[in-house]
Amino acid sequence: MQPGEITGQRPRYALLDAARGVGMILMFVYHFSWDLSFFRMADFQIFSDPKWIWFAKFIASIFLFVMGIAQVMARRRGLSRRAFLRRFTLIAAAAGAVSLATFVIDPGSYIFFGILHHIAAASLILAVAILLPSPALIGIALVIAAAPWFLSGDLFNADLLHWLGLSTAAPISVDYVPIFPWLSVPLIGVVAGRIMFRGGRVPEFLLWVPADPVSRLVHLIGRHSLLLYLVHQPILFGGVYLFVNFIAGE
Repeated sequence: MQPGEITGQRPRYALLDAARGVGMILMFVYHFSWDLSFFRMADFQIFSDPKWIWFAKFIASIFLFVMGIAQVMARRRGLSRRAFLRRFTLIAAAAGAVSLATFVIDPGSYIFFGILHHIAAASLILAVAILLPSPALIGIALVIAAAPWFLSGDLFNADLLHWLGLSTAAPISVDYVPIFPWLSVPLIGVVAGRIMFRGGRVPEFLLWVPADPVSRLVHLIGRHSLLLYLVHQPILFGGVYLFVNFIAGE
């Protein structure tokens, strides 16, 4: 095997995990800020301040773009249908658990179609879309990205259709990642992944190995991103709750 050559093994590239790790760290900041606002320890305008809105969009874009690249990797290494269904079921179950937990805490802004819901739905869509040539994927991505500006209407204001992202007013949710326009990001990620692995070789930058404590920690966080996504908010929310009710009040 030549250095950088793709084989039948199942490589896991540290740089992609590190990208997920960066996304997770930023998500910790976002959710902790939401927790502080929820308990009125801070006055962050999470849902109305453009800076917070774009911060959330940036975090979602990291995960979805990396997801598109990972789809290319999975297809090249021959991901089995069983493995695909197992991962889809795990993510879908985790998304359901997040919806239930956030509904109990705050029904007015619970997560009904957040990043995990989108990843689960997008994985099914990409399983078919990845068969298309890159120019077609780029064209579809552009249409999907622009769809909320020319396809939205009152027809999509029904609660059961909010997941599409075509309603005239976005619903309130602490994590809202609808199909339109967000599916465009993993589609572009697929195209980027094809460019990276063009010719069957791994680009040099993907061979990066974390060597210092900080990069190793970020890589570790990204490698276990699903688990940390599920546990970080209960820990942060519970910590702030305990501080407000049992420590600050003393």
